[in-house]
Amino acid sequence: MTLSPALVTPATGHAALRCPDCREEPAFAPTRTQPLAGGTFGLLTCACRTSPVLDDIPVLRQGRIDSQDHVTGRSEVAGPTAEDLVALLRADRPLDALVAMLAFPPPVPLGLAERGGLRLPFTRGPWPRLALAARRGEVRAMLGRLDEHTAQDWMELAYARSSERIDSELLPYFLGRFGQPRFLASMSLVAALPDDARPVLDLACGFGHLAHHLAERPAPRAVVGVDRNFFQLWVGRRYVAPTQSFVCADRVDALPFDDDAFSASICSDAFHYFPTQQACLDELRRVAVADTVVLDRIGNATLAPVDGPGEQDAVGYVSLLRGAPWRLTCEEELLEGYAAGVGPRLATPRHPAELDHRKWLMLVSSRDDSVFVDHGAFPAAPHGAGVPQLNPVFTVLRHDDEVELKFVFPTTWFAFENAAMLRYTSAGVRLDLQTYDDVVAGRPTARTPELVDRFVLLGMPERYRRAPGREALTTLRGLLRR
Repeated sequence: MTLSPALVTPATGHAALRCPDCREEPAFAPTRTQPLAGGTFGLLTCACRTSPVLDDIPVLRQGRIDSQDHVTGRSEVAGPTAEDLVALLRADRPLDALVAMLAFPPPVPLGLAERGGLRLPFTRGPWPRLALAARRGEVRAMLGRLDEHTAQDWMELAYARSSERIDSELLPYFLGRFGQPRFLASMSLVAALPDDARPVLDLACGFGHLAHHLAERPAPRAVVGVDRNFFQLWVGRRYVAPTQSFVCADRVDALPFDDDAFSASICSDAFHYFPTQQACLDELRRVAVADTVVLDRIGNATLAPVDGPGEQDAVGYVSLLRGAPWRLTCEEELLEGYAAGVGPRLATPRHPAELDHRKWLMLVSSRDDSVFVDHGAFPAAPHGAGVPQLNPVFTVLRHDDEVELKFVFPTTWFAFENAAMLRYTSAGVRLDLQTYDDVVAGRPTARTPELVDRFVLLGMPERYRRAPGREALTTLRGLLRR
């Protein structure tokens, strides 16, 4: 039994793992018990450390593996240590190790988290331990029924039904990703990826939305997604991009891969959060053939809102390339091209000052001149790649003889960040009952092309979201299942 070839087999031309410290290729030993169908658990050992592998995901972090805020890195929920996980695997308790990484404590009951002394009985003494034990039982029950759940169920578990320290805004932020302006721009930008058999590195991949797109587009690409957040990686590996590979690692200044292991490196909507940007970009170039790097959606510090202290202006980002060839574009230009059905225009060099008035910049660098062209018409609408499913921003209103689908922003912040959706997404449609039933079941209808064109339907992973009207999980049901 071995790990994915995309991670450990240099002979295939894929991305062999290397320890970020000793640079040795680790040896893999599976646990005797393999509790989940289609997944491998075990230990990776090199000269300087032993690391856990949980359900095909190498965990190359050290110390305590907390759940962290995706912007600031603030610890939201304390996790087990790497040593704890290794000990569980050595004791042949792989499922316990996985549960420890997926089970966040429930919130303080009755909304008392901010009520001083009233919350003390729920934050001290036996209650927190009992609540976490119950949540672990719930997660264990969910793992016993993997095929009955969706990515939405797991996202709700983390962002709607766990500790109040976890930002609930992350639920619509991630669940609604496939129809957001930033994702349309990303799908356009990856048309510039060079044609190469090696996989693509997706650094800070989150749940693997981009990895799913690259697997489903007309010319599929293998992806290795890297992120520090194990929960997101695991949901991506099981529900969002199950044909792709994932690695849990938190060092962007020392990527755990061979030189030239990838056809290109992508970092989407995250690079401006990194405190070690020069070292990170050097690493992204090192592991990619021809130093091909795509920095997707990096914040321009000259315009509000500023996402964090790591934002720079366009000149600052370009200076990190150490004189390598580059092209700049921005989210607005990519969206304009997407509406016209064409990919990014990268043939003509531009001065960084031309983009001073654009908030979200895209920077492409490579020694391969074939990347720097004006990419033409898409062979098919990128947002249709996958199984056509109802866009999560639509609310379902049932009437006697028809169903109304109405566009509703889920939160005020989501509306602010994604206001551009109003330019291309239908405000609402009405479907007869049979057409609606067929759409929900994933069956093609005469209206499917129209609904995709109006972003009512989006190509998404098969088990991405729960069918509208299907009962959601609740804490009480989860505890009863335990």
